Amino acid sequence: MTDAAQTTNRRMHLIFDLQRGRLVAREFLRELSAQNWLLQVTGASRRHDLDPMHLETVMVETMRKAQIALVLITPMASTSRNVVEEIRYAKHANLRIAGVLLAGSTAHTQLPDGLHRSTVVGWDWGALKKALL
Repeated sequence: MTDAAQTTNRRMHLIFDLQRGRLVAREFLRELSAQNWLLQVTGASRRHDLDPMHLETVMVETMRKAQIALVLITPMASTSRNVVEEIRYAKHANLRIAGVLLAGSTAHTQLPDGLHRSTVVGWDWGALKKALL
């Protein structure tokens, strides 16, 4: 890594299950902030009161502020509509997509559509740092 790369913040959009993953996301962000990485969270999953026609446009534009999308994978994330949609939006925004296994997820947990197992790590800060930075 060059000196310039080490002094530049990476920008990340966080994707998580809005119905069942809020507490996990909050805990993850708390612990992530303690890592003191050069990483800026530019956005995260949230409810939008937009019609479906405009939602994709708004989400893709929001995600373009980031360089990478990190998906918090919980045991039910693959069935979460917002997670699957946001992964699709992240691809439209040309983000690199990675995942982290949390809250009882294992290497055998079903992944949301659009997320490849080769880009998923466990909740290990060393492995996650390599995936994000």
